[in-house]
Amino acid sequence: MSAQCLKLICDGEFEIVKITEELYEEAVELFKNYFVKYENLSIACNLRDTEETRSEMEKFIRLLLRDNISFAARHIPSQQLAAMCINKMTNPSANIKPDHIFEILESPNMEKIGEIMHHLETSYDIYKEWEVKCIIELTFLSTRTEFSRRGLAFILADFTLDYGRKLKEKGSKESLELPAYLKDQQPEAITSVFTSHFSQRVGEKLGFVTLFREEYTKFSFEGKTFAEKIDPQHKYIVFAAKRL
Repeated sequence: MSAQCLKLICDGEFEIVKITEELYEEAVELFKNYFVKYENLSIACNLRDTEETRSEMEKFIRLLLRDNISFAARHIPSQQLAAMCINKMTNPSANIKPDHIFEILESPNMEKIGEIMHHLETSYDIYKEWEVKCIIELTFLSTRTEFSRRGLAFILADFTLDYGRKLKEKGSKESLELPAYLKDQQPEAITSVFTSHFSQRVGEKLGFVTLFREEYTKFSFEGKTFAEKIDPQHKYIVFAAKRL
């Protein structure tokens, strides 16, 4: 069964589809071969170097996709997933938390990334300060290099914002598609940890507010700072959010 087209984009050359189970393998392949290869935390923590970290990342992605709120831009002529936006929902007051996901991260590489994400995401208590209970976390944006500079990451992030607004409507088609463990959850904001200059620009264009940021010189792994290991155009990592 082919995933249903949710929206045609870029003059009909691409279609936005939800990443349902039949697309998991393609989504994992895109993530491992593109996101892990080019994303700053992945580079700084050597995620490509061992089979252990690659296996952990695959399990991690599959767990995130179960929330059924992740999307891809599919290139219609080739039927390839050209880009994707992987999201998850959290609501600590309803015990919907990512803790069980992070339990699978056992390698020093992945533990370091988990530590950094925790540091960024707990640096500002969005639940208290914004008086919200449920949020969507825009976790990964990834684009195949051959489809870069087409605005696909921006389009997918913007689509996720629109989808999140529809989830706020009780009884909407979108809310009825949520898995049973997310039943009746109504997100009030979207958050993201933007790790690159490019993803930060996407967030800025979409009106995300920076809640906290940290210079890459503050983090190190295996004796080198992140700033020494990544492209110097990327100066810092930010935790940002936007109300729905």
